[in-house]
Amino acid sequence: MRLAAAYRTMLRIRTLEERVLACAADGLVAGFVHPCTGQEAVAVGVLAARRPAEWVVSFYRCHGHALAAGSPLDGIVREILGRAGGICGGKAGSMHLADRNCRFLGASSIVGAQLPVAAGVAMAQRSAGDGHATIVFCGDGALGTGISYETLTIAATLGLPLLVVCEENGWQDHTPSRLVRHRPPAELVDGLGVGCAEVDGNDVSAVHAAAEELLDRCRRTSQPQVLVARTYLRHFHAQAGSARPPAYRPADEVAYWLARDPLDLAAARLDHPDSWFAQVRAEVEREMDQVFAAALAAPPPDPATAAHHVTSATVPEPDARAAGVSAPRPDRPAPAVRVPVAGTDVAAMERSG
Repeated sequence: MRLAAAYRTMLRIRTLEERVLACAADGLVAGFVHPCTGQEAVAVGVLAARRPAEWVVSFYRCHGHALAAGSPLDGIVREILGRAGGICGGKAGSMHLADRNCRFLGASSIVGAQLPVAAGVAMAQRSAGDGHATIVFCGDGALGTGISYETLTIAATLGLPLLVVCEENGWQDHTPSRLVRHRPPAELVDGLGVGCAEVDGNDVSAVHAAAEELLDRCRRTSQPQVLVARTYLRHFHAQAGSARPPAYRPADEVAYWLARDPLDLAAARLDHPDSWFAQVRAEVEREMDQVFAAALAAPPPDPATAAHHVTSATVPEPDARAAGVSAPRPDRPAPAVRVPVAGTDVAAMERSG
């Protein structure tokens, strides 16, 4: 990984998130925005270590993951703003980005729900025998859910090449993590017998080195690994519409982490003059100006496409339904599904309809 390239990508993510928050403040983003400002080094460091054919699964704080995975900026911005031309047609929004073209399988808005999805992908990759791993991101709150322990237990039992990247920022929504768990994530994972490493999540080079090692272990041994990256959010957990949440974290804690900003840490290691950083910032700002202007000028998705990409089969048009082609009827309940249980006479059940 070239540090200069990593710095540019982190700056693109930071600038993207700041622009999105500004749009949200102006009422231009529907629903919630979960910024990843301050955590850019985790996405960039980890995904610089993946192979192009390896799948990435994310959660609602997904903008940086999508950009670092190679999804086009224009498509991301249009999707967040709900405009035509978004990577999901402008219908998924901020929390559900997905782009199969760069093997970014998608993001879930349910805490922890992305973990079993990623385990399924890892199982498919293991079955294919291609030697690839699957990467899934989560927060430290997700590692407190029951589904996380189920997923890691199954992954260890079945031998799945799954790398779980925990972005440990110390908070779960507005609740300090220390109030809802008795041990840090690394200790909890160690109790399951799953390989784990901890790293300074604001040091992009350290994150990259740790991710390379764990991904190599996943590929060679076909066993799950967990990377706990200690980091912090510069802004807040989430913004709903134009309303920014009030301050909820101790001022001294915020000040400590702001002084360890991942962009500043990377810049301090780059042997470049101030003019280089000014040029990179100007290029990124110009790119954002152009992309956001085009996205804001784009129309919303065509309402006629509302049912597109919902099912694997195309829903028949009204004239086809009139001709007798079966289709879902939203005004009628689905027929009851009769599931046999132990001791049921299945043949008699079928005869009775």
